[in-house]
Amino acid sequence: MATPADRDSYWRQILTNGAMPPATHFLNFQLIDLNIEEGWCKGSFLLPEQATNPGGNAQGGFITAILDEVMSIAGSIAQPPPAMSPTLQMTTSFIRPVPVAAPLKARGQLVRKGRAALFTDGWLWDEKGRLLAQATASCVPKSLA
Repeated sequence: MATPADRDSYWRQILTNGAMPPATHFLNFQLIDLNIEEGWCKGSFLLPEQATNPGGNAQGGFITAILDEVMSIAGSIAQPPPAMSPTLQMTTSFIRPVPVAAPLKARGQLVRKGRAALFTDGWLWDEKGRLLAQATASCVPKSLA
């Protein structure tokens, strides 16, 4: 898995073969694209009705979960596979109400990679391209080999 092409192929296979964790399936994640060398991941999401708050929009925890997903992927793909990047700390800003059962897009971006921590940013948009939420996180690089 030394070359970027090998790493790219590995992560695309993992993120599209359906062997993802149940939480990822619950969010209806689908990979749009990723870039190993630039450290970013884009995904689409469709929150189920079970994610609705009393006001009829998405509950904040599910919004945070979407952003955590793409930021964690951005941190994971920056490492030699197999790897993951568990979140140490995360801050989410809710900018607009997030609809359920409507197409959403999110992007996670690696900001800095250190020996003991990874720093990521994330953004969530609706189908019209309006920014709904954004987040920052600190993660731990963790090899699964």
